[in-house]
This record gives sequence, C-alpha cells and structure tokens, in this order.
Amino acid sequence: MDNATRPTIGFLTANVHVGAARVLWPGVLDAAQAGNANLICYPGGPVRASDAKPAMDSMLAVIEEIGQWEKGSITCDFTSKVDECRKLMAGKDPHFAILSVGLYLEHMQKHSLDPVAQPNVEGKTTDTFRIVVRKGAFGSLADLKGKTLGGTHLGEPRFLKKIVFGSKIDPAKHFKLKPSRRALRALRNLSKGRKLDAVILNEQQFKSLSSLPFASKLQVVFTSDPIPLVGLLANTKKTTQHERGQITQALSSMCTHDKGKELCQMFGIESFGPANAKAYQDIMTLWKSK
Repeated sequence: MDNATRPTIGFLTANVHVGAARVLWPGVLDAAQAGNANLICYPGGPVRASDAKPAMDSMLAVIEEIGQWEKGSITCDFTSKVDECRKLMAGKDPHFAILSVGLYLEHMQKHSLDPVAQPNVEGKTTDTFRIVVRKGAFGSLADLKGKTLGGTHLGEPRFLKKIVFGSKIDPAKHFKLKPSRRALRALRNLSKGRKLDAVILNEQQFKSLSSLPFASKLQVVFTSDPIPLVGLLANTKKTTQHERGQITQALSSMCTHDKGKELCQMFGIESFGPANAKAYQDIMTLWKSK
C-alpha cells in the first residue's frame, strides 16, 4: 500500500473497568486528517486523556512495527461520547473501525461493515450485562418498572432493548434512565440508596464489583445472554482483502510480541483472532426483529 492510499488509522479509547485508572479496551477512535481516515468507538466510561494516550501510543507503535507500516501512520485520540462517535462515522465513513456492539449494529449496513478480528478478553469472546440492586430491595426486572436505572451503557437504547433485553422490555419505557459518567460513582450511590434503584454493568465492570467494600450490599436481578465481542471491523467497499488481512495479522500477533504482550495484559486482552461471521448471526437477527 503506497503513501497516497494508506489509510490513517486513529484510535480513541474509553474505560469500561470500574474504578480503573487505566484503559482496558479501545473505545472511540477519531480519524485524524483526511477523508480516508479510520474510526474506533467503544463508549462505556471515562478515562483521562493523560492516562489513555501514552498507553495507546505504545500499542499503536507495536501494531505499526508488526504490520510494517510507516512510523506515525497510525494516530491516537480519545473520546467516550456515543453521539460524537456517530458524527464521526457519518463524516469520515472509515476504512476500519473498532466499535461497541450496538454501534456496529447501527452502522453495519450503511458503512458495509464486516467483523475481521475479535478480541479474547479474560478467556472470553463474549460480554454479559447484569443489573444490580441493593440486596433485598428488588427481586426481578418486573419489580424495577418505573424505577431509576444508572450506568455507563445507557447511550445506546436500541442495543439495550434489542440485544441485552431481547425485546422483552423497552428500557426507555420500563425504567427512568439516569446515564452515569462513572460506573463506580453510580455503584456507590446505589449502595447508599442515593438517586438510583439499579445499575447496569458489563462483564468487566461486574468482575470489578467484588473488590469494592460495599459489594456484599448488592445483588444481581438480571443477567443477559452472552453477547459476542466486536473487535476490528472493515468497510468492505473501501478496503481490499489484502489490507484487511494485513491489519488483522498485526492484531493477531500483537499479544505475543515482546512489547505487545505487556500492552495486551494491560488492556485485559489475551489475544486477537479472526472473527467468525456466524458468531454474530443471532444478534443481527435480534437487531432486525420488530
């Protein structure tokens, strides 16, 4: 790929780990300069740019080295805003993207997106969402009708309705939604009975809950079915099979690379592997259902 056609890849990150002061998985990516830039979005919580940028710069340098791209050809920015990601998708129409599952489903048809690489996070290629409440306060989703739900994953209501709840409830109607910038703060408020009746957590956030001093005061009242993680996506109309293979191979090798191994451990990622299109068929069916 020559310099005139090589896409500039930009990464933005969002913290999805409760109370962590580090980035565990890429969030939103901004294409830097020209029309053939690329995008990554994974909303789910805030990370200070000062924390995210050094780690992402190191990771991108490893990917450049493995993929034999020119140094500095992959850029790094940071944001965690769902609406900003949507604007970037519309404005940039990226070659490659790493998105949350909901944003992937929103944009898969318009941007001809196909999964090409999937992360393995702590032994899993799936995510699970749970709703936690104060112990003894509520026993089921039905008990939470009209109650206040907090969390960092409320910016994608169609994803919650169609995929997380399987269209059994519409969260926008079932709950009073109170989006949270920080999952830890939402959990603290919940444990103290302040403003929130429940909090929705993804797998990594839920695993972090056990380390909090008030964990014993909370209980799970809802657990979603496993949802396949979305890793690297490619716009099949704007990329060649060779380009897709090149960047997928770079990701697949990163976690065994001397420097990349440390970074993968920091991000909670054990490995990247080729995406299996069949893994996404069920959620695509749920997404398209009425």
